[in-house]
Amino acid sequence: MPSANETTGPGGPAPEGRSGRDAVPPGRRSPPLLLFCLATAREYAAAFGPLGAPAAPEPGGAVAWTRGGRETLLCVTGVGPVAAALAAGRMLGVHGGALGGIVNCGIAGSYDTAAAPLASLVAASCEALPEYGIRTGAGTDGAGLGFPQLSPGGSPVRDLLPLDPAGAAAAMGLRLPEDALCGPCVTVAGVSGDDARALVLARKYRAVAESMEGFSLGLAAAAAGLPFLELRTVSNQVGRRPPDAWDLPGALAALGRAVAFLFSGASRHA
Repeated sequence: MPSANETTGPGGPAPEGRSGRDAVPPGRRSPPLLLFCLATAREYAAAFGPLGAPAAPEPGGAVAWTRGGRETLLCVTGVGPVAAALAAGRMLGVHGGALGGIVNCGIAGSYDTAAAPLASLVAASCEALPEYGIRTGAGTDGAGLGFPQLSPGGSPVRDLLPLDPAGAAAAMGLRLPEDALCGPCVTVAGVSGDDARALVLARKYRAVAESMEGFSLGLAAAAAGLPFLELRTVSNQVGRRPPDAWDLPGALAALGRAVAFLFSGASRHA
């Protein structure tokens, strides 16, 4: 299995250096490896570039990086629930025994910009996958098939995956940003392109934000028995997506601040 000091990508492992100031001091037990997953290189650059991380890997790959004594794998998954699931499966297959948790961070759309304004931070308290179940003109019934997608820890997961942001952050020795709005989120393969669709999903799941990878990564973490934290900054209003309801630069800047805060009080697990 490649060590935490190697880069894993579609073509296999390759060496990667790290700063000596970030190395774990001699005699100190190294904490579990944390896997950070982002959909795109642009989100990666916004989140980890200001902290001095290596250049983004190719989609589906990961690069090793140490921050404040924490060994991490930084993975660019590719966009959407299928790409995210594939990347998570690969990372778990290669590094699963060393992992202590998974963090998904990136941008998202807000169903209600009064509750979750542009450039604000959302921590997912649950994830929904509205495509799962039996779909009719009246909507999708997540329980309609009669069986779950998986039952991690004996708890059936259909279209809803409960999450615990504060508990997950604590379990991974990270510091949850104090300004994070904790609320339900929705993962879609096709983003909501009109207000009617956005309203249906917002009402059904009481959702705060919509993105494209969270459910897949959360389910992978649950299946592996790992804590999972999802942090999203709001780039746009969900629905018609008018140009004046976007703030991508603000969301990316907020993402960088949120990720830096995660490490600001990180435990070194002596």
